[in-house]
Amino acid sequence: MTPPSEVAMTTGSTLVQAAPLTAFLLIICVTLLLCLLLGVTSDGVEDLYVAGQSVRPWANALALTGDLVSVLILLSTVGLVAASGYDGIVAGVSTAVALGVLLVLARPLRTTGRFTLGDTLAARFSGGGVRVAATVVTLGCSLPLAIVQLTSAGEATAALIGVDEAGAAQICTIFIGAMMVCAAALTGMRGNTMLQAIKTVVVFGWMGLLVLLVMARAGWSPDVLLTGAADHSVAPHGYYAPGVRLAAGLTGRLNLVSLQISIILGLAVVPHMVMRVKAAESGTSARRSVFLAIVMAVPFCLMSVILGLGASAYGGRPAGGGFAVQSAGPLLMLAQAMGAQWGGGLVVALTVSAVFLTSLTVVAALTLSSSSALVHDLYAQRRQRGNVSAEAEVRAMSWVTPALGALAVVLSVAAQAWNIQFMAQFAVTTAASTVLPALVYALFWTRCTRAGILWCIYVGLGTSVVFLVFGTSVSGAPGALFPTSDFAWFPLQSSGLVSVPAAFVAGWVASRRTSRGTTAGQWGAASAVMPSAHADGTTTRRA
Repeated sequence: MTPPSEVAMTTGSTLVQAAPLTAFLLIICVTLLLCLLLGVTSDGVEDLYVAGQSVRPWANALALTGDLVSVLILLSTVGLVAASGYDGIVAGVSTAVALGVLLVLARPLRTTGRFTLGDTLAARFSGGGVRVAATVVTLGCSLPLAIVQLTSAGEATAALIGVDEAGAAQICTIFIGAMMVCAAALTGMRGNTMLQAIKTVVVFGWMGLLVLLVMARAGWSPDVLLTGAADHSVAPHGYYAPGVRLAAGLTGRLNLVSLQISIILGLAVVPHMVMRVKAAESGTSARRSVFLAIVMAVPFCLMSVILGLGASAYGGRPAGGGFAVQSAGPLLMLAQAMGAQWGGGLVVALTVSAVFLTSLTVVAALTLSSSSALVHDLYAQRRQRGNVSAEAEVRAMSWVTPALGALAVVLSVAAQAWNIQFMAQFAVTTAASTVLPALVYALFWTRCTRAGILWCIYVGLGTSVVFLVFGTSVSGAPGALFPTSDFAWFPLQSSGLVSVPAAFVAGWVASRRTSRGTTAGQWGAASAVMPSAHADGTTTRRA
């Protein structure tokens, strides 16, 4: 007969292991309820796409911060700091700096065009080709990001709830994807804004608690934490020097610079961030929203760095000796180490909840921006030339959004066994090489022409694709997609150092060689009477 003490210990252990799974199921139920409560209540496209352009600065700032704080950024920052020290700290700081680019663009971006990136470019440049290019870029940025986010979230959730059977990650990915489809299809921009705001508060509270536990473990001494992180790393003597992950020498330095260019210039102008800015009440409100988001992003980056240091110092190290960047390993091991000393399964349960909410809201926003580009830019404006009622456009969104979300889920499940982290680099680099140059030229350079915008977008996209395929992220490196093959002739992991200047140069040359487009005065008059849609489908002109 089993002694009562052993029975009690077994029961307690079972309860601790069940806590993360219970938290996961509870969050699913609460999220479903919120999706129903925050569902779209209007048939107007303006409410669906940009929440009626009525989101106040604080709410929009929380949502912008939520868009920035994706599960990919969360896992990769913690993992990079734990694995490579200096290189990870620089990447974490770049996340907050990226919002500075959006701060410059916020006011003119909000006041030019209606809903999407295509609207912003079409406000100045006529022709359906501009909307097609904007849609291609939107899908090229959003779909890879959604796939990587779902894949990473599925793996992280399965690991955090303690399920390691075959197919567990795929099942978690399907669950998260199904919830994402519900969130994107039912809530629209207004509901997604509220979900993002709730997620931001929850994630910041969880990170703050975990940071307190890490600092308490270090005796509230930063020196102890920094020393412990270096001593338990794979490179104790070079942990706080550049080159641990990206190699030393000229190639390593260029790799670091190229990666920072992609993050800083691309992270804040991915299409769903552009749509979030357009949800603000006015240009001034949009700028204030981004400023407040920067204020919120700084402590997030600081806490991510502390958690990465804590993962290196106290989280332990896998049997292979190194962390897999952008995996749940460092965060999971840290949560388990802190839970073993304080709170038991509660710390892991909170981590499960934070990772799930983070993945759900960001992927829903990505799906919403992609479906908006397909329905609004291609179907309503390009094919039907704007002769589509608001009700018909909303109905089209109700079909396209679930279909696009289902496609992302299927691709994520199929890619579960592959190392597809290069797709995240591609998405951010593509945004830096296409969206940013196009917005800068369209909003600030009066001599830019339609040909210049198209050349800018397609040269930036083409160079990003070519240098990615023939770079070390796809082949020729241990962490590449095809590690046993080597057809890489481009030495860098990220092509931002080359593709961003190439896009700007292509746009400038094409504009100079073609006839001058809309003049500054004509553009100002056109944007001053930009049509604004109401919930009933009618439009008015804004002065």
